[in-house]
Amino acid sequence: MRPAMLGRTVLAEEYGQLDTFPADPAQTLVELCGDELTALCPEVAAFQPDFYRWTVRYRPNQLCIETKSLKLYLLTWHDQRIFAEHLCARIARDLAAAVGAEVTVRLTQNKRGGIETTAEAVAGPAGPPAAQGE
Repeated sequence: MRPAMLGRTVLAEEYGQLDTFPADPAQTLVELCGDELTALCPEVAAFQPDFYRWTVRYRPNQLCIETKSLKLYLLTWHDQRIFAEHLCARIARDLAAAVGAEVTVRLTQNKRGGIETTAEAVAGPAGPPAAQGE
């Protein structure tokens, strides 16, 4: 099964949909990182974006997140007014729902007022217990 967005132009109204593809049974960990995520401060009336670095980690159960759809999903937050902590938890829940596995999301907001904020959220069903020594 080929992800719906891969290899074609995606319409703006499709942004926010998360595509997946079957995981290889040998795949034990996926980590995705980036810095193209912005959202608006919910307490400032003006357009004042917060910029984030992000990391997503999960142990695939049966599905993996397709990265083009993830990038387009993350772009949908650019005009949303939301605190970093709430954004982190929402992304974790959305990704966990897409892959049916536990997902950890870590967001680090660029400094504002000299303070760097880092939030981490875990959502979704826990996978099989880690092997000894992991």
